[in-house]
Amino acid sequence: MKHLSRFLPRLLWAIVPALLLGMAMAWMERGKTAPEQDTRVALWQIEDKTGAVRGYLFGTVHALPPQVKWLRPAVGEALARSDRLVLEIAEPLDQKTAGDALADLAGTEGLPPPSQRLAPAYRAKLAEVYRKLGLSDADFADTESWAVALQLAAIAGQKAGADPDSGAEPALRKLAAAKPVAGFETIHSQFGVFDALPARQQQVLLQEVTVEAASDKDEEADMVALWLRGDDLGIAREANEGFLADAGLHQALLTDRNRNWADQLDAMLKGGAKPFVAVGAAHLAGSDSLQRLMMARGWTIKRVP
Repeated sequence: MKHLSRFLPRLLWAIVPALLLGMAMAWMERGKTAPEQDTRVALWQIEDKTGAVRGYLFGTVHALPPQVKWLRPAVGEALARSDRLVLEIAEPLDQKTAGDALADLAGTEGLPPPSQRLAPAYRAKLAEVYRKLGLSDADFADTESWAVALQLAAIAGQKAGADPDSGAEPALRKLAAAKPVAGFETIHSQFGVFDALPARQQQVLLQEVTVEAASDKDEEADMVALWLRGDDLGIAREANEGFLADAGLHQALLTDRNRNWADQLDAMLKGGAKPFVAVGAAHLAGSDSLQRLMMARGWTIKRVP
């Protein structure tokens, strides 16, 4: 996996919600500043049948330009009232953790170059992305398409100014202080979701990431603006476009994972926990959202003003 090693630090945040909401923040690259606004990032409380608040759900963006101010008092207060922080992945990510997971999952000898795995219509776009990022097919020799896609997303995002240290999770970890931190997945299991994708869906993922990385539009800034103002309906629309418009990718990367998380959260709540759950914002939007799945399990979900 020597071809992957130079990108590992930049890969750590390139998971599904980052692809949706943080892939290529354009403000810093174009000399703009993040929009000043009264942040209304969405927060939900989980109630039992008696009306008692048992936990909270909060959607995050995994990487942001440093100047974005998103934390509002209600979020900090909810975390203070909780007995634990629950993230997608509990352990802080580092180069070795990601490297070990990639070494196990992302390499297959004898693969054709990434450009040859794309439909002809996308090859010129990939060449454009390579030029923009200083890369080539040789950097991804024997690397499976899903891992190429995640790395392109991560590298494009950092080049444009998105910073994983400025994402929501590091701030929430600091606010949690001595509270225990739990996770629904591990980095290995999360990469494993991508690794299990059929070849056609990996191709779609790589093609759509290529189109996004080549684009000069401000779509990413618009998506983060949706998050900052708590527009979960807008986020839901975005979560049905791009690579997630593919039914198989949507099922594997959002729906199935949400169902697994809902089972874990349901058991956690029934065991007496009072968790503050912070996962990518795309998981808390749409018809297969974590909120709806928890409601189907008998919990009441209410938006916190």
